[in-house]
Amino acid sequence: MTSSQPILNSPAAYAALARFYDLQHASYTPDVELYKHFAAECRVRHPGSAILEIGSGSGRVMIPLVEEGYRVVGVDESPEMLQIARDRLARIPAEFWQVIEADACAPSDLLTERFGMAFIALNTFLHNQTRQNQLAMLSMARRSLLPGGILIVDLPPNDELAYQPDSGEYEYEATLIDPLTDVVSEKYVASEVFWAEQAQLLSYRIESKSSAGDTTQAQVVSFKLRHVFRYEMELLLLSSGFSDCQWFGDYDMSEYGESSPRMIAVAKA
Repeated sequence: MTSSQPILNSPAAYAALARFYDLQHASYTPDVELYKHFAAECRVRHPGSAILEIGSGSGRVMIPLVEEGYRVVGVDESPEMLQIARDRLARIPAEFWQVIEADACAPSDLLTERFGMAFIALNTFLHNQTRQNQLAMLSMARRSLLPGGILIVDLPPNDELAYQPDSGEYEYEATLIDPLTDVVSEKYVASEVFWAEQAQLLSYRIESKSSAGDTTQAQVVSFKLRHVFRYEMELLLLSSGFSDCQWFGDYDMSEYGESSPRMIAVAKA
């Protein structure tokens, strides 16, 4: 079966990509120690409070925090991503974790507590396409935090777009092997940059192959990401009620500067 019709920024797109995203990123851990550091500070500042992850996906960051003994609530709108997280968390007592299927940009009565720390990991914030959605997500985070609680947002640096491919041509990215099915999938990515919108269109073509090597399924999934610059992000945070914003340039908490590989905001409620 072959399907080459693109699916752009929709629930179907996240559903199609969920398993492949997890296969590729489950072992990515450079940022985990950063969140453990701030979680330890949160435990001192707000004893007994839980941690909120906005856009928790398949639990890549949430799970190591839970394994450290922190209670973590994960919010994501992809049921496919959350099911992967649930399957992995099932071995851990339920009092340490909760996953909630909800749009993090919309008010929800499913969040019934306030948190000492919240975070939006690894470019997740860029999925907000409009200023309205950006402010809605940050305002939800602000309302969910205890006084003095912190929000961590992990973003690409100011110059990230300048180094992104802009041809729209597919390039090989990874070979993914699903241990549950032994299906081998090859992932290709194409990138286009739209400077006037501060946006990047990423299209993923995923070709899954049978054991005989025949292509059994091909699908194109596309996402448009809205990039933000440092002082734009600072203004969004201040407009959402945050203060005392700190900026780090990598997961080692080095100062943000010209050659920083990441742009990490830590804002106080």
